[in-house]
Amino acid sequence: MVTEPILDHGFADLRLVLVPIEHLSATGVSREFAAALAARAGWPDERIALLDTAFALYWSRSTALARRLRSWPPPRVRHIAVVREPLTLHPYAQLLNASAWTLYDCDLDPAGSHPEFAAYLLAHGDRMTVSGEVTMAALHNAAWWLERSPEECKRFAMAAGSSARPDADAFRALAAALPWLRQLRHAIAPTPPRADYRALPGTDLLVPRRHAVATQQLLDTWTAAARAAVAAYTAKWAATDVGAVNALLDWLSRTAPAVLVTGGGTVLWDPGAPAADAKLRHELVAASAAAVRDIHADLATLDRHSRAFRASLTDADGLPTPQPDTEQRGYTYMHRERRMLVYDLDEAGIDRRHGPALPYGRAMLGARAAHEWAHLAVDAGWVPLTVSETQRAARIADLAAQLDAVVAAAPPTVCSATADDLAALASGAAPSPGAALAAVLVRRMPDFQSNLLAVRYLDEAERETYVRQNVRALRAEYPPSHLWRLLMRYLFELQYLGFSAVRDRRTFFVHSTWFDADFLATGVLDAARLDALADAVAAICDCYAVDESKFIRQSER
Repeated sequence: MVTEPILDHGFADLRLVLVPIEHLSATGVSREFAAALAARAGWPDERIALLDTAFALYWSRSTALARRLRSWPPPRVRHIAVVREPLTLHPYAQLLNASAWTLYDCDLDPAGSHPEFAAYLLAHGDRMTVSGEVTMAALHNAAWWLERSPEECKRFAMAAGSSARPDADAFRALAAALPWLRQLRHAIAPTPPRADYRALPGTDLLVPRRHAVATQQLLDTWTAAARAAVAAYTAKWAATDVGAVNALLDWLSRTAPAVLVTGGGTVLWDPGAPAADAKLRHELVAASAAAVRDIHADLATLDRHSRAFRASLTDADGLPTPQPDTEQRGYTYMHRERRMLVYDLDEAGIDRRHGPALPYGRAMLGARAAHEWAHLAVDAGWVPLTVSETQRAARIADLAAQLDAVVAAAPPTVCSATADDLAALASGAAPSPGAALAAVLVRRMPDFQSNLLAVRYLDEAERETYVRQNVRALRAEYPPSHLWRLLMRYLFELQYLGFSAVRDRRTFFVHSTWFDADFLATGVLDAARLDALADAVAAICDCYAVDESKFIRQSER
């Protein structure tokens, strides 16, 4: 039986079961986590076997497609969130910062589903994550069907027909479209005259012109099904509750938490005027009851973290004013002028007005709160160097030398694609490309220093959530020409795993971020060089420690 902390994290939210990254491989779920699924979630052997088979199909087929098609993402391991009831969270929510697939209990029900259906759902989830778009994913994934047998297609269609997913109608439309989707052609293979085909943007596929109407119909049907799924979710959580609003406003008035509540670009509630709640009341009376209750719990979490942090300081007034460039967004952030956490009802990517908070959302909120306060302590110099500047410089120089060797040995295609950006990075005072890249990493060290302090204030769920949201695939954020910048970001964020319960950090990191495809399979690095670089970065991180004289021991509080 698995005994590591991730178990409690995976079963903590009653709305779902989270199968963690470190217990997934190309063949499915680890046997130890399978035992946990049976004992703690009541999963029968048949359900676990369906997931194992589906995951193996996803892995083998995506591997084969990625080898032949430039537009097909190679497989990677993400968490799998299996939602118990369909409308308990938003149908298209991206959990853990897009580091998790979302499946539904019915997708793994042997009585109505099938591994063919679940395997495609995983590939479809990859496509939505890569594109950030819902309605085009089925069309962009059409290559999946070109090599499927009629029997495999039939099994998919049967499972789609009985599915109780919120968006099941979309997959039923996809099943109905399989006969003509299987007539598409690879653009890189011999095809009939191009006059009879048109390219499908964003793919390596050609669509017969005679299917142009069917293509649009599939997109229209998928769009309608997606809108219907969202509408059903919104309707389920539409009920309001004036009593919940009153309870929240009463608590704010009595407690006056050190949090600014904003919305629509304006301050709706300010602890400096705890009785002035008219603006916030106006915003909340139309919010769903579940949302208001979660807003209340969120604000209590921010208040708890703010009080705990300030109470731990020997000199709370010694905290500096936030830096002028402090980012003004995120789950919560530090207000530049007020030195106070901000909770924005309209935070981008987080729907705080309709329905319950996302699973792990409050844990991330708490982690972010501690991190923001810790940044001020870093600015105050309370997480200082514990080695001499000479020793630190030597460790940075070691990293730079290793990076110079990696750059020099990179494949010619990589050198050509990255030459201009590398030259731009090294155009300043840096004596070499490796030194320029090392400087990119060193500039991020205040984030590591903040984490070094912040983890002291986090519970297990907050710590694991923070790490798992931050160690993620980043290829979409960096163009191919910025490959070396991407490497430095990855090497830095690999250090976050030191704050988690993950036992095999390299395997977790390499297989969940596409690092293996982008750096190992391409010959940029090998496993030994990756380990050496990670050790060199860890040595730089180890230059810092918390100044205990600035903090009150917990036993003394």
